[in-house]
Amino acid sequence: MSIPYKYSMYEGTELNKYKEVKGILSFADRELLFEYKVYDANGNGISNLSKFAIQLDNIKSIQYKKGFLFTGGKLIIKANQWAFFEPLPGSDQGVIKLNIKRRDRSEAIRISTKLNLYMSQQRLDDMDGE
Repeated sequence: MSIPYKYSMYEGTELNKYKEVKGILSFADRELLFEYKVYDANGNGISNLSKFAIQLDNIKSIQYKKGFLFTGGKLIIKANQWAFFEPLPGSDQGVIKLNIKRRDRSEAIRISTKLNLYMSQQRLDDMDGE
């Protein structure tokens, strides 16, 4: 199960500090895998392909927010601690917001629903174990 994403980020206030991150989010073996490259404002790749994985136990929430009319939406993922998303460029206080194209909306909703069900089941299992 995987989905393409992108998001923009600014470093400072100058327009030439604009960067865009494009990648693929995958879900397998109780972890989220982010594969991505960083591009400058002209679309030139300024990084090599990078990979980052986070265990689902370290995810606080995942939510899909539908966009306006013909746009896709955002997949908002929050970590239990700020430090868990620190390696990802553009993360902010343990939160990453991935822009999803309209054609991938149903897959984003499916991933969000599946991960939320999994995390709910884990919390119930943890409560039963106490």
